[in-house]
Amino acid sequence: MEDIKEYKVLARKYRPQKFADLIGQDTLVQILTNAIKTNRIANAYLLTGVRGVGKTTTARLIAMSLNCKEKNETNCEPCGKCETCKSIRTDHNLDVIEMDAASKTGVDDIREIIDNVKYKPVDSQYKIFIIDEVHMLSKSAFNALLKTLEEPPEHVKFIFATTEVKKIPVTILSRCQRFDLKRVNSQKLTEHLIKISNLEKVKIDEEAIALLVRAGDGSVRDSLSLLDQAIINNKDIVSSEIVNNMLGLADRGKIYDLLENITKGNASKSLFVFKDLHNSGADILMIFDELLNAIHSITQIKISPDIKEDISIPELERVKGNYFADKISMNSLSIMWQVLFKGFQELQNGFHLYQHGEMIILRLIYISDNPNPENNIEENLNNNKNQDQTEIKKKNKVNKEIEKSSENSLKKTIGNAILNLNNFRTFVDLFYKNREALLHTQLYNSVKLISFKEGEVFLNTSSIKDQNFNRNVAKLVSKWTGRIWQIHSSDSNIGTSLSEEDIVNQQNDIKVMKNHPELKKILDAFPGLSIHSITDITDTVDETNKHNTAIKKKEV
Repeated sequence: MEDIKEYKVLARKYRPQKFADLIGQDTLVQILTNAIKTNRIANAYLLTGVRGVGKTTTARLIAMSLNCKEKNETNCEPCGKCETCKSIRTDHNLDVIEMDAASKTGVDDIREIIDNVKYKPVDSQYKIFIIDEVHMLSKSAFNALLKTLEEPPEHVKFIFATTEVKKIPVTILSRCQRFDLKRVNSQKLTEHLIKISNLEKVKIDEEAIALLVRAGDGSVRDSLSLLDQAIINNKDIVSSEIVNNMLGLADRGKIYDLLENITKGNASKSLFVFKDLHNSGADILMIFDELLNAIHSITQIKISPDIKEDISIPELERVKGNYFADKISMNSLSIMWQVLFKGFQELQNGFHLYQHGEMIILRLIYISDNPNPENNIEENLNNNKNQDQTEIKKKNKVNKEIEKSSENSLKKTIGNAILNLNNFRTFVDLFYKNREALLHTQLYNSVKLISFKEGEVFLNTSSIKDQNFNRNVAKLVSKWTGRIWQIHSSDSNIGTSLSEEDIVNQQNDIKVMKNHPELKKILDAFPGLSIHSITDITDTVDETNKHNTAIKKKEV
């Protein structure tokens, strides 16, 4: 019977066999090779980084290099052919002990290592202990390891690997030489996948590789696993469509169609494209994840236009990203990102995902400075040749008259507030107009203005006992104006209240009035007479007219 050759996944088949094969870890390789050349080898090494960047592989390469009997002395690369290298590679070497701390977390497991430390290596120069996922060890296990780790015998070396370095005690970290393995950048990962594809004699287009690289997120193992899966799906040629279907990604073309309708303020078409994506099988969370990626990509291109030439980015993203970067302002991109990110978080804990998704899209349309959907509808009506132009003009005229007659309209009130809210006095008057008598009185009499600018006010509120005063003021004025205001308290005494300011102004006006020729004659004719206050007679007339009008209405 013919022996069936065991299949090896690409991540194992093309695992680096020497330091030169490590991708994107040049600094690590240089330091380690120099240390081995000069025989300045640390007692313990700690390798940390995200999954799939080569921590365990590096640990084995260090062990092979230290114990290889036929290594190249010029660059300290293990030969890979001697019995020591072969046994380490297949995990059968008696002097290189690998332990998975995820399954062996207790102090008893560490005591086995400590008891084994005193024995010299059987057939190698060093006895090397590789502990993977070392952060999983218990506190007592770490404590048991401390003394041995600080002063091990000359023939013992420790190599730790972990993805969560923050969980390792500082006492352990201080006894190790730490190396942070970086995420592999897109360019190097793309070149590596092309190389592997050529070795496997598989044709794969650039768009498909770009999708795999992005899904791999800097992890070589993840990228190779995805490539392996793509090759299994279609061995002859791997296209972007195959990778899209395999990864379960939403159709990116439709994602950008959805984004375009959102930026145009076209609510009905946006919801139609969203429904079409959902009906075609796209996951709701995936749709919004892709929208987030699209906004991020557009922002990158807007900041650094050279990115559109990067072949590691899918062509569709480069073309569409460049198109939208010219159309959408940075402010709109920032707002869209915040709304999408908040919505994406809500979706992860939501129930009615489809309905929630629709509401997020509508929120996007109405919150940004994109065209207003109502204006968009009106524009479409105006552009329709079959529409009666006279009828439209009549409707517009009626609408304008309605708007003018609606004095209690909320939009009009807010609009006026925004237009006139350019100093502290108009700020305080807004509370009077909206019948917040208590807050208006406090703002007028009890607080001192330190500084004022649109959106931010500094006040001396030392005489206000209400702890929620600033928050209440900010909440109400933000609601009325349609923008966020910040109210801050200050200990400064340089400011004055509006009431104090009005008293000073009135005293100055009285001084001016005393010099008026007519008033001067009256004051001279009646000794002891003084001017107490000055009132604008038009205010009195208005109040009288209002009172008389009210009486007449009552009589009628």
